[in-house]
Amino acid sequence: MVDAVLFGTITLVYLAITFYLGYLGYKKTRKAEDYMVCGRKIHPLVLALSYGATFISTSAIVGFGGVAGQLGMGLIWLTVLCIGVGILIAFIIYGKKTREVGSRVNAVTFPDLLGKKYRSKFIQSATATMILAGMPLYTAAILIGGARFIETTFAIQYDLALVGFAIIVAAYVV
Repeated sequence: MVDAVLFGTITLVYLAITFYLGYLGYKKTRKAEDYMVCGRKIHPLVLALSYGATFISTSAIVGFGGVAGQLGMGLIWLTVLCIGVGILIAFIIYGKKTREVGSRVNAVTFPDLLGKKYRSKFIQSATATMILAGMPLYTAAILIGGARFIETTFAIQYDLALVGFAIIVAAYVV
């Protein structure tokens, strides 16, 4: 019981800090570029940490961890390799050049970057469509994984955990 109270308190403090930082960011947001690419003023290390937090999400932690737990911990190398190589490729090989091109063509999204770089509305639309189709599936996986984690950690019903988690995410995004 004490562990659940302590964990709940830590979670609430974390959420309060997260919402406060989100509010500070909201106050500094004046145009779409401020929101989408932090006004192009973000330090590369902060960007790398943000990308890493997104990349190493429920799919990597819960998904790979669950498979490793089910099929044997020898598979945990898959997580390390995926995360390590993924981040290495994204930042060391592509990161700097992508940032330079994005700044040069004044792009704020990946479809925007490709469309402007190759002067093609088709590439921009096709990339946006792929993201539009894939994002709900990815979001569903994240919400399900997060809700399962909350369900297990707080010993509450899955439906309640899912709705609560979705509300927290939606409130933060807004």
